[in-house]
Amino acid sequence: GPVLRLALPLTRDLSSDDLSALQRRLCAAVWPASSALSADSQCPWRLWAQTSAGVNVEVWNDPGANDNFGSWGPANTSDVPSASWTLEVGVLMKSNSEAALARAALTAEVNCADFAAAFPLARMARVTTQGDVGTRGRQYVAHVDAPGPVQKRGVGSRLGCASHYECGDGLFCSNWALNTWDASRARYAGAGGGCDRCETCFDGATYTLDGYCPEDKCGPRAGSAPKCWSAHSLFANYSCPDRYAINLSVVPGGGPAPPAESTPRTLRARFITPFNRLVGAVIVRQQRLQKPDTSTSLCSLRNDSISRYSATADQSRGLLCLGAAQDASWYGTDPVFAAASRLYDGKLNPADYYGPAEFSNPRTSQPFGFFPHGYDGVAQASKNSTLVVPDETNNFLLYFDERVTNVQAQRLLTFIKDGQFIDGQTQKVEVEFNTFNARVRTFSKFVISFTWQEGGAITWDYDIFSVPTYLYHGNAQRRHALEVLSMVLLGLNTLSELGDIVEALRKFQVMGYLRSWSNVLDWCHFTLMAAGWYYWFSAVRLSNTFHLDPAYQPLVSPAAQTRARLFLTDPVQAREFLNL
Repeated sequence: GPVLRLALPLTRDLSSDDLSALQRRLCAAVWPASSALSADSQCPWRLWAQTSAGVNVEVWNDPGANDNFGSWGPANTSDVPSASWTLEVGVLMKSNSEAALARAALTAEVNCADFAAAFPLARMARVTTQGDVGTRGRQYVAHVDAPGPVQKRGVGSRLGCASHYECGDGLFCSNWALNTWDASRARYAGAGGGCDRCETCFDGATYTLDGYCPEDKCGPRAGSAPKCWSAHSLFANYSCPDRYAINLSVVPGGGPAPPAESTPRTLRARFITPFNRLVGAVIVRQQRLQKPDTSTSLCSLRNDSISRYSATADQSRGLLCLGAAQDASWYGTDPVFAAASRLYDGKLNPADYYGPAEFSNPRTSQPFGFFPHGYDGVAQASKNSTLVVPDETNNFLLYFDERVTNVQAQRLLTFIKDGQFIDGQTQKVEVEFNTFNARVRTFSKFVISFTWQEGGAITWDYDIFSVPTYLYHGNAQRRHALEVLSMVLLGLNTLSELGDIVEALRKFQVMGYLRSWSNVLDWCHFTLMAAGWYYWFSAVRLSNTFHLDPAYQPLVSPAAQTRARLFLTDPVQAREFLNL
């Protein structure tokens, strides 16, 4: 007959008394006092339990986007990190129907809070691949091993079923599977009780014969959908008017549309490492070199056989060398308009996003993909000098600002790859981001650089710059007192040295004063101290005048709100962020 099996992870081994108490409790759950059979008469020969070292339990693996419904598989140490023993329970059942009801009762019992408190059960890290424990918090699920004398029935079977375990894998015994619609009586008629897919087991009380969706066959979420699925409730207050008001301002040619008020939203804090919050955006910066001038000589080679051999190379398949000057000309392509890209959208018109001068090939309507910092993509012209950061004029900057989600970031990365952001003219690529650590009140700038060497290697390096936010914090009064005392002593020492100079002038011993190494060291000391105080006051002034805006959003709109030209930047926001 069918066998009900249960495997529980334990933090320690059970004593004989604990094992006996556990068996009595499980027997009472399978054969309660209200049942025709008593637990005392059935438990000794129908239920057994034993412990073994190691973890031998199963977890449910959801298939994600696959068509399969999922399956149970062996757990690993990360699924049950605190377990070191396994309790294996087996119950011999007389029929599949009895096993189905006992499985539901046993699963409910072992998931009770008092049961977990009475026995050393190990907390499982997951039951599903999503990292949760099912919609009802189920940690442990009992399984039924029911090898039937007949072949398991499928969805297309015309035979009915009496329990879930007469159906094949991924199927349960449904009330509705074999029901047919009787038009004359306007109701369902027929035997019911047929095998159906686990995806349709929304509510066990409504859809199953025994009132329970089999979690061991359909997964821990089976039967957890809400019971209210009636369309009558959804359309109770629905009405379809005969007339509609039309706003001509949104109709083409009907007049200007009123300005829409943007709904303020709270930006999500993003952390690079624990406590180090990202400020603004992640910048990907590229410096490019010009192509070589082939009108004079190729790669500065002499006019010999080597030069003539090199001239036969197809420059479109790879540059032999590069010029010395930085290149700021537009390049690349917008992959949204490239049929070979995953971002391709044939419904879009590139003229809606790019000006006539921004096409690399007007005949094929293929726009450029990347523009330097000195170009204003919004105005489609060179930037005003007030919006340009001088050190960034010829650099190509791409921003991943705070609004970008994980899915949007994947679109931006695909744009970079398919748009050929890195090509043969790339000299250097830098990834830069700023962080703020509130625990230590420190701003930091991280720059990771990749440099293309002339020999063909790509080297990488990194730089970290950190500055404190508040130079006076905590013991500020004590620091002020010590600094004032230090400046007073420096002033007194300087006045004393000036007195020595006056005395040397009065005695006509100036050369002797200048030849004294102690006097030279004194003035070197005074100079260093004065320079140190000057830089310290400058740092304090900069710290006191530092201003941080609530948000920095260099992108005109995140990738979810634009369908092409994903890296179009707001020149004002970009300048404010670069000058941070």
